[in-house]
Amino acid sequence: MRFSRTAAALAATVLWLAGCAAPEIPFDRGSANDVRTIGIVTPSFPDDAQVVLASSVGQTFGLIGALVDAGMQANRDSQFNDALRQRHYSARDNFVENVAATLRAQGFTVALVPATRGKSDFLARYPTDAEPKVDAYLDLVAAGYGYVAAGVRSSTPYRPTLAVRARLVSARDSSVLMQDVVVYNPVGPAAPSKAVTIAPDPAFQFVDFDALVADPDRAVLGLRTAVEQSAHGIGTLLQ
Repeated sequence: MRFSRTAAALAATVLWLAGCAAPEIPFDRGSANDVRTIGIVTPSFPDDAQVVLASSVGQTFGLIGALVDAGMQANRDSQFNDALRQRHYSARDNFVENVAATLRAQGFTVALVPATRGKSDFLARYPTDAEPKVDAYLDLVAAGYGYVAAGVRSSTPYRPTLAVRARLVSARDSSVLMQDVVVYNPVGPAAPSKAVTIAPDPAFQFVDFDALVADPDRAVLGLRTAVEQSAHGIGTLLQ
C-alpha cells in the first residue's frame, strides 16, 4: 500500500508537469455573437495542492531515489495543504469566482452549472436541463496547482503554478467554440509547448521549501495571485 501511494504521487507529478496539450481552437466572438449566457460547469480541480521539485538529486538514484523523492513531496504537500486549510482558502472556489467576474466584465451573463465529474477530463455530455438556459458551456479542467521549483539551487526558487485546460461548447449543437490551455509559471521540459503562459509574480518566490513554510501567509497569497491571474487569462480567451 505504501508503494502504491508513492507510485500514485509520482504519477500525479509527472501528469502535472507533462501538461495537457490539446488542439487550440480560438474563439471567434464575431461569428458566435449568439453566445450571451455562459454556463460555467463545475470544474475538474484537484482536491489538494502539490509542492513539486521538478528536478532533484534523488532522481539520479533510480527507484530508491524516486521513493525518497516521493516521500519528501508527500511531506511538502501535507504541510502546504495544512496552511491552506488553516486559512480557509479554496483554490477551486477562488478560481470559479474570478472566471465568472472576468466574463461578466466582458458583457456575458454567467450561470454556474452543477455537474458530477468522474475523471480529470472534459465532460462527454453537458446537462441540458440546467436552469437558467445557457448558450454555451465553459468546461475547465485543472491539471494541478501549488508550487514548483525547477531544481534545488537558489536560482530555481519555488514559485506558484497552475495549469488549466479550457473548452467552450455550444449548447445548441455541441460544437467546440474555443479550446486552449492556460499555464501560470510553466516549468520543466514537459510543460505544454502550446499554451497561454503567464509569468509568475516575482513577489512570491521562495529559495527553498523551508522558506516557503516559514511564511505561510505570503505563500498562500502567492497561490491566490496565481489563481486569480489564471482565471483572468481564461476570461481573455473569450474576448
